[in-house]
Amino acid sequence: MRGRFSPLFFFLKYNKMAIEKDTITALVEQFVSGTDKFLVSLTITPANVITIEMDADSSIDIDTCVDLSHFIEDHLDRDKEDFELTVSSVSLSEPFKVHRQYLKNIGKMVTVTTSERKYQGTLLEVTDEGVKVKHIDVVKVPPKNKKKEMEFETFIPFSDIQKTECVIMFKNKII
Repeated sequence: MRGRFSPLFFFLKYNKMAIEKDTITALVEQFVSGTDKFLVSLTITPANVITIEMDADSSIDIDTCVDLSHFIEDHLDRDKEDFELTVSSVSLSEPFKVHRQYLKNIGKMVTVTTSERKYQGTLLEVTDEGVKVKHIDVVKVPPKNKKKEMEFETFIPFSDIQKTECVIMFKNKII
């Protein structure tokens, strides 16, 4: 067999030394040590395409992403293992992926989705077991079963949460 799908080509293309996830995680943790920045997600494909998502208690700017990219590139040897690297901040519209994102958003409006329902309200508290959200529900109040808006604080275990997202508001309107 000849051409680009020959066994030799396949061997040369896919028998690269894979970059270990632990190696990149350690480099990211070294870079963010002593700052308010943290790793949200890290993926490495078999073809060494590395994608890193970062967040911070304050904010992540483009310079931080560039600095982390250069830091990682300086600690890896492209002659031994070629790679593609993308470093970005987490999108506001993405669901939370790590516990620290919950902590960062205490006091902010969130939508918590469970298999039972959605809770939209203020994130009040985060524990190792779950979150407490202050939300408004419409309930029927006796004796005439009139509908009335009432404020509730609900504890939601992490095991029940399907996703949690920040509520994006623009000029006091939810987007």
